[in-house]
Amino acid sequence: MFRLRRKRPEHSEQAIGGQRRRFVQAFPYGLVTGYSPNDVPCPPDPDDRHVLAAAVHGRADILVTDDRRAFPPECVRESLSVRTGDEFLNWVADRSMPLVMRTLARQIDYYRRSLVAEDKDAVELIAHLRKAGASRFADRLENHLADPSGR
Repeated sequence: MFRLRRKRPEHSEQAIGGQRRRFVQAFPYGLVTGYSPNDVPCPPDPDDRHVLAAAVHGRADILVTDDRRAFPPECVRESLSVRTGDEFLNWVADRSMPLVMRTLARQIDYYRRSLVAEDKDAVELIAHLRKAGASRFADRLENHLADPSGR
């Protein structure tokens, strides 16, 4: 939320709080409390310390970030894997492509039901993934949709 406040100062505290509430509602066991950014000696940018401190305190296995430079190996304990969003999505797909496809179908349904996106389909959602930096995952979804058997 800190970066959102910094990047979008025009957003009200209520709007940002609403985003936080939606995160907590979607991931009720993902809220980590009881840590201090001072618990970790790095990363180099003090604005990233709270992320690493929460990951360590919450005993996370994976820290997902598209800014790997913010979490150099010397700052991250061995049991914590730092992955980009694209790497993480592919990791999930490696373990359960049926889950990924069910989630994609739910996303398409959600966009179709929304007032602003009645014409959304898998192709558009995949394009958004690619635009967001998950190009390998987007390619994988396209290939899977073209040939679900994986041949």
